[in-house]
Amino acid sequence: MSTRKTNGAVAVSTPKLIAPNIGISDAARRATAKLLNVHLANVFVLYTKTRNYHWNIVGMQFQPLHGFFEEQYDALAEAMDAIAERVRQIGSVAAGTLEEFSKLTTLKEEPGHVPTAHEMVANLLADHEQIIRDLRKDVDATADEYKDTGTSDFLTGLMEQHEKMAWMLRAFLEG
Repeated sequence: MSTRKTNGAVAVSTPKLIAPNIGISDAARRATAKLLNVHLANVFVLYTKTRNYHWNIVGMQFQPLHGFFEEQYDALAEAMDAIAERVRQIGSVAAGTLEEFSKLTTLKEEPGHVPTAHEMVANLLADHEQIIRDLRKDVDATADEYKDTGTSDFLTGLMEQHEKMAWMLRAFLEG
Protein backbone atom coordinates (compact mmCIF):
# COMPACT_ATOMS: atom_id res chain seq x y z
CA MET A 1 0.00 0.00 0.00
CA SER A 2 1.33 3.42 -0.83
CA THR A 3 0.57 6.71 0.88
CA ARG A 4 1.09 10.11 -0.63
CA LYS A 5 0.18 13.71 0.25
CA THR A 6 -2.09 15.59 -2.09
CA ASN A 7 -2.70 19.30 -1.40
CA GLY A 8 -2.13 18.81 2.31
CA ALA A 9 -4.49 15.82 2.54
CA VAL A 10 -3.29 12.26 2.75
CA ALA A 11 -4.45 10.06 -0.11
CA VAL A 12 -4.14 6.35 0.51
CA SER A 13 -4.20 3.87 -2.29
CA THR A 14 -5.40 0.37 -1.63
CA PRO A 15 -2.99 -2.51 -1.91
CA LYS A 16 -3.06 -4.84 -4.90
CA LEU A 17 -5.24 -7.65 -3.62
CA ILE A 18 -5.44 -11.13 -5.03
CA ALA A 19 -9.12 -11.95 -5.54
CA PRO A 20 -9.99 -15.12 -3.66
CA ASN A 21 -11.28 -17.99 -5.79
CA ILE A 22 -13.80 -19.17 -3.20
CA GLY A 23 -16.98 -19.57 -5.25
CA ILE A 24 -18.38 -16.09 -4.58
CA SER A 25 -18.57 -13.54 -7.37
CA ASP A 26 -16.48 -10.37 -7.14
CA ALA A 27 -19.66 -8.26 -6.97
CA ALA A 28 -21.03 -10.39 -4.11
CA ARG A 29 -17.71 -10.20 -2.23
CA ARG A 30 -17.67 -6.39 -2.61
CA ALA A 31 -21.27 -6.11 -1.39
CA THR A 32 -20.55 -8.41 1.54
CA ALA A 33 -17.40 -6.46 2.45
CA LYS A 34 -19.40 -3.23 2.37
CA LEU A 35 -22.01 -4.50 4.83
CA LEU A 36 -19.31 -6.05 7.02
CA ASN A 37 -17.53 -2.69 7.19
CA VAL A 38 -20.78 -1.05 8.34
CA HIS A 39 -21.00 -3.65 11.10
CA LEU A 40 -17.35 -3.01 11.95
CA ALA A 41 -18.04 0.72 12.23
CA ASN A 42 -21.11 0.12 14.38
CA VAL A 43 -19.24 -2.18 16.74
CA PHE A 44 -16.41 0.36 16.95
CA VAL A 45 -18.85 3.13 17.88
CA LEU A 46 -20.60 0.87 20.40
CA TYR A 47 -17.22 -0.15 21.84
CA THR A 48 -16.26 3.52 22.22
CA LYS A 49 -19.61 4.39 23.81
CA THR A 50 -19.35 1.46 26.22
CA ARG A 51 -15.80 2.43 27.20
CA ASN A 52 -16.91 6.04 27.64
CA TYR A 53 -19.67 4.91 29.99
CA HIS A 54 -17.19 2.69 31.86
CA TRP A 55 -15.00 5.76 32.45
CA ASN A 56 -17.82 8.13 33.38
CA ILE A 57 -20.29 6.04 35.40
CA VAL A 58 -21.13 7.59 38.79
CA GLY A 59 -23.58 6.97 41.59
CA MET A 60 -24.87 3.93 43.43
CA GLN A 61 -24.50 1.71 40.36
CA PHE A 62 -20.82 2.59 39.85
CA GLN A 63 -19.32 -0.68 41.07
CA PRO A 64 -21.50 -3.19 39.23
CA LEU A 65 -21.73 -1.15 36.01
CA HIS A 66 -18.05 -0.22 35.88
CA GLY A 67 -17.09 -3.90 35.75
CA PHE A 68 -20.03 -4.87 33.57
CA PHE A 69 -19.19 -2.24 30.96
CA GLU A 70 -15.59 -3.48 30.93
CA GLU A 71 -16.76 -7.04 30.19
CA GLN A 72 -18.92 -5.73 27.37
CA TYR A 73 -16.26 -3.56 25.72
CA ASP A 74 -13.78 -6.44 25.92
CA ALA A 75 -16.27 -8.63 24.03
CA LEU A 76 -16.86 -5.84 21.51
CA ALA A 77 -13.10 -5.50 20.93
CA GLU A 78 -12.94 -9.19 20.04
CA ALA A 79 -15.95 -8.80 17.73
CA MET A 80 -14.28 -5.87 15.93
CA ASP A 81 -11.21 -7.97 15.26
CA ALA A 82 -13.30 -10.88 14.00
CA ILE A 83 -15.31 -8.65 11.65
CA ALA A 84 -12.17 -7.02 10.23
CA GLU A 85 -10.62 -10.45 9.69
CA ARG A 86 -13.78 -11.65 7.92
CA VAL A 87 -13.53 -8.66 5.56
CA ARG A 88 -9.95 -9.68 4.79
CA GLN A 89 -10.91 -13.36 4.35
CA ILE A 90 -13.28 -12.47 1.54
CA GLY A 91 -10.58 -10.43 -0.18
CA SER A 92 -11.34 -6.85 0.76
CA VAL A 93 -9.90 -4.11 2.97
CA ALA A 94 -11.30 -3.50 6.44
CA ALA A 95 -12.25 0.02 7.46
CA GLY A 96 -9.86 1.20 10.12
CA THR A 97 -9.94 4.97 10.61
CA LEU A 98 -12.16 7.22 12.69
CA GLU A 99 -13.23 9.03 9.53
CA GLU A 100 -14.29 5.78 7.86
CA PHE A 101 -16.12 4.61 10.97
CA SER A 102 -17.90 7.99 11.27
CA LYS A 103 -19.08 7.77 7.67
CA LEU A 104 -20.15 4.12 7.86
CA THR A 105 -21.85 3.88 11.25
CA THR A 106 -25.59 3.93 11.63
CA LEU A 107 -25.40 4.46 15.41
CA LYS A 108 -25.79 7.86 17.05
CA GLU A 109 -23.52 9.45 19.63
CA GLU A 110 -24.13 12.26 22.12
CA PRO A 111 -20.88 14.23 22.37
CA GLY A 112 -20.64 16.35 25.51
CA HIS A 113 -23.50 14.55 27.29
CA VAL A 114 -22.90 12.19 30.20
CA PRO A 115 -26.11 10.24 30.76
CA THR A 116 -27.33 8.80 34.06
CA ALA A 117 -26.52 5.16 34.81
CA HIS A 118 -30.02 4.11 33.74
CA GLU A 119 -29.73 6.08 30.48
CA MET A 120 -26.31 4.53 29.79
CA VAL A 121 -27.73 1.03 30.02
CA ALA A 122 -30.80 1.99 27.96
CA ASN A 123 -28.61 3.61 25.26
CA LEU A 124 -26.38 0.55 25.00
CA LEU A 125 -29.41 -1.73 24.85
CA ALA A 126 -30.93 0.34 22.03
CA ASP A 127 -27.66 0.19 20.07
CA HIS A 128 -27.30 -3.57 20.51
CA GLU A 129 -30.89 -4.09 19.42
CA GLN A 130 -30.37 -1.93 16.32
CA ILE A 131 -27.25 -3.96 15.48
CA ILE A 132 -29.22 -7.20 16.00
CA ARG A 133 -31.96 -6.05 13.60
CA ASP A 134 -29.34 -5.07 11.01
CA LEU A 135 -27.48 -8.37 11.43
CA ARG A 136 -30.69 -10.38 11.08
CA LYS A 137 -31.36 -8.66 7.74
CA ASP A 138 -27.76 -9.17 6.56
CA VAL A 139 -27.70 -12.85 7.59
CA ASP A 140 -30.39 -13.43 4.98
CA ALA A 141 -28.85 -11.13 2.36
CA THR A 142 -25.43 -12.77 2.55
CA ALA A 143 -26.91 -16.26 2.27
CA ASP A 144 -29.67 -15.66 -0.26
CA GLU A 145 -28.57 -12.72 -2.39
CA TYR A 146 -24.75 -13.01 -2.25
CA LYS A 147 -24.51 -16.83 -1.88
CA ASP A 148 -21.96 -16.38 0.94
CA THR A 149 -23.04 -18.88 3.58
CA GLY A 150 -19.73 -18.46 5.41
CA THR A 151 -20.38 -14.79 6.07
CA SER A 152 -24.03 -15.54 6.82
CA ASP A 153 -22.95 -18.05 9.46
CA PHE A 154 -20.39 -15.57 10.81
CA LEU A 155 -23.07 -12.86 11.10
CA THR A 156 -25.40 -15.32 12.85
CA GLY A 157 -22.75 -15.90 15.51
CA LEU A 158 -22.17 -12.17 15.84
CA MET A 159 -25.92 -11.62 16.20
CA GLU A 160 -26.06 -14.21 18.97
CA GLN A 161 -23.27 -12.37 20.84
CA HIS A 162 -25.18 -9.10 20.60
CA GLU A 163 -28.38 -10.84 21.69
CA LYS A 164 -26.62 -12.08 24.83
CA MET A 165 -25.23 -8.62 25.62
CA ALA A 166 -28.67 -7.08 25.01
CA TRP A 167 -30.29 -9.63 27.31
CA MET A 168 -27.85 -8.72 30.08
CA LEU A 169 -28.54 -5.00 29.62
CA ARG A 170 -32.29 -5.65 29.53
CA ALA A 171 -32.03 -7.69 32.75
CA PHE A 172 -30.35 -4.76 34.45
CA LEU A 173 -33.15 -2.41 33.41
CA GLU A 174 -35.85 -4.89 34.44
CA GLY A 175 -34.45 -5.40 37.95
